[in-house]
Amino acid sequence: MAKQNLSIGNTANDGLGDSLRDGAIKLNSVIDEIYTALGNDTNLQVNVGTPADGQVLRWNGSAFAEAHYDSLTANLNVKTFQITSESNGDVVIQPNGTGKIKLWGGGTGDALTYIDGTSGKLMYSNHVDALTDLPDAATHHGMFIHVHNEGHGYFAHSGAWTQLLDTGSSIGDMDDVDLTVGGGPSDGQVLKWSTANSKWEPANDLVGEGGTGGTTQNLFETINADSGSTTASAATDTLTIAGGTNIQTSITGDTVTISMSGTLGDPDQNLFSVIGSDSGSKTANSTATTINFVGGTGISTAINGDNLTITNDSPNVVQEVYRTISGDTGSTTAALSTSTLSIVGDTGVSTTVTSNTVTIGVTGLLPTANSNEVLIYDSNDGWVTQESAGVGFDIVGNTVSGYVFTGGGYNNTSGNPTIYVYRGFTYRFNNLTGSGHPFAIRQSAGGSAVTGIAGSQDGIQYWTVPMTLSAGTTYVYQCTLHSGMVGNIVVV
Repeated sequence: MAKQNLSIGNTANDGLGDSLRDGAIKLNSVIDEIYTALGNDTNLQVNVGTPADGQVLRWNGSAFAEAHYDSLTANLNVKTFQITSESNGDVVIQPNGTGKIKLWGGGTGDALTYIDGTSGKLMYSNHVDALTDLPDAATHHGMFIHVHNEGHGYFAHSGAWTQLLDTGSSIGDMDDVDLTVGGGPSDGQVLKWSTANSKWEPANDLVGEGGTGGTTQNLFETINADSGSTTASAATDTLTIAGGTNIQTSITGDTVTISMSGTLGDPDQNLFSVIGSDSGSKTANSTATTINFVGGTGISTAINGDNLTITNDSPNVVQEVYRTISGDTGSTTAALSTSTLSIVGDTGVSTTVTSNTVTIGVTGLLPTANSNEVLIYDSNDGWVTQESAGVGFDIVGNTVSGYVFTGGGYNNTSGNPTIYVYRGFTYRFNNLTGSGHPFAIRQSAGGSAVTGIAGSQDGIQYWTVPMTLSAGTTYVYQCTLHSGMVGNIVVV
């Protein structure tokens, strides 16, 4: 009902106000309305005790009492507002027990995106029927989605949708594989790398199996003899092994037998053809030619049985041990056979001679250096170590972890890292794995070698990065025996 006020007149007891009955009627009407609005017509159903900050009046089954509003009794409509937190607090949505957190994109029904209440995993369905139904790739960069009609997954990158390879994909879907060469692969062919096209292409195998698929190969290409040669001209070409004078040949199974069918002739042969000396020479002109050993001044010769003895009949002449010795500065020349050469150490260097051994030592203690480090003199600290300006790497590894690098800023913690090199710098690669994992620097994985590499793939290699290379040029290092041991080398 409308608000009713008690009329109190203008002044006390002026008889203009409501009578006691009329006032009681108005008061009863107000009380009835309050008990109807806030109760059950008999009892008030609103109890306010000592409310705390943030509490509300909430129905407890018999009355509205102060309480925290910790549960909803109907759907929450945020209208145009958001659910936010205060003071950088978290927004926590926690179902009871194994209940799920469900997210509807609109409408009603079972939620396709939810957090499972048992496992805590995010479950969702993300698919479209056809490629034409895909959303804009630039707007949804990084999104993964399933295209039902295609049976493949796709991801958005650089403004386009890219198909993910799966068990239903063809190897020809890969960018570096071209199955259209030669009209497509035929039975028994293999994929071979084409450096010209930078792709794997179908081609014949070198060896066929069971008479199918491969190409029969020539058993030899070219065979050379003392005079003349022959080159195989067809897969069915035949090499004939023929005997010369007094020589015959035969073949049994896989064995070629060459035997003599005549006589050797005169077995007497010249024992020498030409013998030379400091002056003059002698050429044998018959099987009976004799050579004489004649001693010169102070030399005598004698032959006893099969032994030739040459004797110095005169006393040995004392010879000068050295004539002239030169150093970085200065030189000395022996004046007598008894001249003495003194080896003297400079500052920080000592020399000792024991028997036939000259030992040169360092009297000042030098610091211990690591691989690829050099010594640099500091006026305050003396000789100190520092990594060389030419960058060096020590390389270890295996087929499980790949190549592992130390030196040049790498710490031997990860396999096959990306190596960054600078134009004009010289790099030293020390392959400590040796022949077990030959270290090759290539244009690409499985591709041709990079030019300008010096050294051995099983040991130390040097590479000066050409100044002509563009920044961003990418090569690879790869084990020649294990293709999975591979990493990038990037020019920066």
